[in-house]
Amino acid sequence: MNVKMKFDTRPISKAIRDLRPHVKKSQSQLVEQAAKGFVKHVVGITPPSGKDKKGTAAKQAGELQIKSDLARIMVGVVKKSQRDTRAAVASPSELHRRFRDKRTGRINPGGLKQPYRVNKSELLALQRELIKSVGMLASGWCAAAKRLRVRLPAWISRHGTSHGSVSVTTGMTSFRIVIANSVRFVGSVRGLRRRIQGAINMQANTMKRQAEYLLKKSLRKSGWK
Repeated sequence: MNVKMKFDTRPISKAIRDLRPHVKKSQSQLVEQAAKGFVKHVVGITPPSGKDKKGTAAKQAGELQIKSDLARIMVGVVKKSQRDTRAAVASPSELHRRFRDKRTGRINPGGLKQPYRVNKSELLALQRELIKSVGMLASGWCAAAKRLRVRLPAWISRHGTSHGSVSVTTGMTSFRIVIANSVRFVGSVRGLRRRIQGAINMQANTMKRQAEYLLKKSLRKSGWK
């Protein structure tokens, strides 16, 4: 599903204009600097990463979320006699497909009153398989990261660059970089648009602070306090 979101990039455009007089960089170099910084920021706030979860902690949070989701609909037991008779014809994988919301990818137990008791080894195997998907949403930024030479954690880069895109357009008077995250469920992630706009604003503020610092430094050199 193709989902288009609108973002306000004017803060970055202004930050580039304000910074350019203070650095020995071309317009295209500053646009690339802005794009590179944006990718770093947006990866850092794309679930399971967030304001209070970064790196390994974010990966672990994603893995825990998968386990918690599964626990809402099934628990593992060792003995065959302990298994739930309701699950006699349903493996953990089948139960997962049955209760998984295809739009969001999350578990929706609906009116289920208590979790199914299923084969523990099969449940653990399903957990391991699903845990491999942690970082898939953030992998939508991998194509841009590769083009802009931004190093990403292995648990994100392992998903490859096919879930996003980046294009660079060079004209006589313009230089444009377009970054897209095309993970199939990207449009169903609650609050993602707000997070992406936040990453844009963070990069704009980074460049704004750089411009202010260089301006003050230049004024001091000129004798102004």
